Amino acid sequence: MTDYSIIIPAHNEEKRIKNTLINYVNFFRNTGKDFEILVVLNGCKDNTISIVKELENKHKEIKHVNFDGAIGKGGALLEGFKLVNGDLVTYTDADGATLPETLFELSKKISDYDGIIGSRWIKGANILKKQPLSRRIASRGFNLLVRIILGLNYKDTQCAAKVFKKNVIDKIKNKVESTNFAIDAVLLYHIKKEGFKIKEEPITWEDKEFSTLRIRKVIPNMFMTLVKTRLKK
Repeated sequence: MTDYSIIIPAHNEEKRIKNTLINYVNFFRNTGKDFEILVVLNGCKDNTISIVKELENKHKEIKHVNFDGAIGKGGALLEGFKLVNGDLVTYTDADGATLPETLFELSKKISDYDGIIGSRWIKGANILKKQPLSRRIASRGFNLLVRIILGLNYKDTQCAAKVFKKNVIDKIKNKVESTNFAIDAVLLYHIKKEGFKIKEEPITWEDKEFSTLRIRKVIPNMFMTLVKTRLKK
């Protein structure tokens, strides 16, 4: 079995995906660990698919699956969960905001926990470049909603630096229906319901340009996802 499965959802990421994949392959090869990188492409209208295929031909650790329709970050992760086999299942964003060494160091702290999540909002976090003020305000507002609606006391559910033991993912992956950017909080909610222990750790992180996320558009959908998740038995 593979030591690490790294899932990277990608939607129109031609400007950033190449550097991210090369950095992850080069770093994890030097760890001595067996690993796989699964890129889940969804609804790409640019050159992302060609770039990923080119790198896949050069690096045996890279695999991809493509969905013609835009299934969202949540949908991409859920599809990725079905296809990976690592002892530790991790995921991160295609923009490279979380460096591979950060994700690896995070995984080494999992110990007796069932999962570990990176946080940009707890003491010890090293933010090399901050998000724009509007994004930071939206982040804090959404975190408040997560605390109130889902009862999760994490300070940063949305950071794309997460590591879970495979049995955790196998237990909850068929119970999650979210396909939008609320997937992180929804996953943690179901994991908590199953009684698993998750640790929140500070990480090094850097905001990247060219974000495709449109806050005003996605926040209402994310809010409704939280409400539906909480009300569902």
